[in-house]
Amino acid sequence: MSFRIGLTGLNAAQQDLEIVSNNIANSNTIGFKGSRAEFSDVYASSIGGGNGQVAGVEVASISQQFSQGSITSTDNALDMAVNGQGFFVVNDNGQMNYTRAGFFQLDANNNVVNNKGLRLQGYSADASGNVLAGTQTDLKINQTSIPAQATTDVVTLANLDARTDAITPAVAIDPTNRSTFNSTMAFNVNDSLGGSHTVSMYFAKTADNAWNIEYYFDGQGPDLTQPVTFNNDGTLATPVGGAVTLGIPAGDARLSGADAMSFNIDFSDFTQLGTDSSVNRVTQNGFPPGSLNGIQITADGILQALYSNGQTQVQGQIVLADFANDSGLIPMGDSLWQSSFASGNAALGIPGAGVMGSLESGALEQSNVDISLQLVRLIEAQSNYQANAKTIETSNNLTQALMNII
Repeated sequence: MSFRIGLTGLNAAQQDLEIVSNNIANSNTIGFKGSRAEFSDVYASSIGGGNGQVAGVEVASISQQFSQGSITSTDNALDMAVNGQGFFVVNDNGQMNYTRAGFFQLDANNNVVNNKGLRLQGYSADASGNVLAGTQTDLKINQTSIPAQATTDVVTLANLDARTDAITPAVAIDPTNRSTFNSTMAFNVNDSLGGSHTVSMYFAKTADNAWNIEYYFDGQGPDLTQPVTFNNDGTLATPVGGAVTLGIPAGDARLSGADAMSFNIDFSDFTQLGTDSSVNRVTQNGFPPGSLNGIQITADGILQALYSNGQTQVQGQIVLADFANDSGLIPMGDSLWQSSFASGNAALGIPGAGVMGSLESGALEQSNVDISLQLVRLIEAQSNYQANAKTIETSNNLTQALMNII
């Protein structure tokens, strides 16, 4: 009996050594999760159902440890780490796998894939950048350049100095003669070909709370003259709504073959206060054509393409998977797992929502193996192995002594 008991101890210690050795070997494997052996005693059943006899030890289970690994930075935006709960979902020809190893790249078809070519899963986005939640699909980056967009709306925010003297007698504004206007501002707009044009606004005070604005397109004009008035509190009085439309007809030499331009200029937030004239903000919705210049991933998994013209386009949103029992996942190698009856089915969600952890772009999660702890466990497993071997040796010596007596 002692031989068999010792043998079970040797087998258990050997398995423990293998598990610890595997942990140590993968201490630098991205997304690796360590395991531990969990032992239980064994009793042999006695005849008649009485108390069993001690029969040794066995490895009852190998428990995976899904604690958080440390996160380190990289220079690849598609490298990702989950900070908290959840797994990346990757598609292997229809078979869903789950991983914490977040090194991703683009394949020849612009799919986001891991280092084994498995395609990252998420929600796609429509042409307007709206995420189509609920439909899981392979994520990909559209490499196509985006076309130019002609300006249709301009929003301005500025202040005209109420302390400024009116220009008397009133004279026509001459951009080359500073005495004919009090203040000026300029902004750029884009035509249908993406060409950039400068719109200059010249302000001449005609009376208290009254100004004329003249608009010049690429230094020529005026293309429009607009009188404006202000209330005594400095807010805009007229024109009501504070907007004008500036149009440049097709065939105008300044457009260099682009389509006719017509864009609204919103100056409803203009003020006339007793402070220096200033331009606080100008925004416009036109832009030149642009090519893909980079990728950006937000903490909630939004995948954005960055273009050379400063525009961004949402390409989709990464999803994460959560399980009722992570330890029930089946390890498949390559830092991949598959679901099982013990783990339960995958529950999908977006990063940062509910129990899901957030994403860190340009980062990777290291192995969660603690080398110091594993070295201690290695010594313990080795000692257990030696002790069980000694048990067998001692039992053998006793048997030999008994045989010699006989």
